[in-house]
Amino acid sequence: MKCISVLTMALLVAACAGGDRAPEAPLNQAKFEQVLAGSLLIEARTKQELQVDVRSNGSTDAAYAELFKEHGVTEADFKATYDAYLKQPELLKEVYQDVLNQLQQRADSARQ
Repeated sequence: MKCISVLTMALLVAACAGGDRAPEAPLNQAKFEQVLAGSLLIEARTKQELQVDVRSNGSTDAAYAELFKEHGVTEADFKATYDAYLKQPELLKEVYQDVLNQLQQRADSARQ
């Protein structure tokens, strides 16, 4: 009985510890955060442009193509990585928080 308790406890610790690891994905977390930050900026700019003047989706597509090229990734790799992080919502939340902190630092630097 004691052996089963020890084994169960070891499995629980391993399962809980494994939840914080980055998922198996084409992009590592640092690269994913960089591209995610760029995509958030593209979406913000697109939203602003739509409020001011209705434009075609072509400029957004071109912006994403440039973003992926700049970081040396493919759209498929980015989407696959995002999908992998969706399966670990707490980790995705941490990634978004890191990205938002980076974007806030950029904004603060630009104001100075």
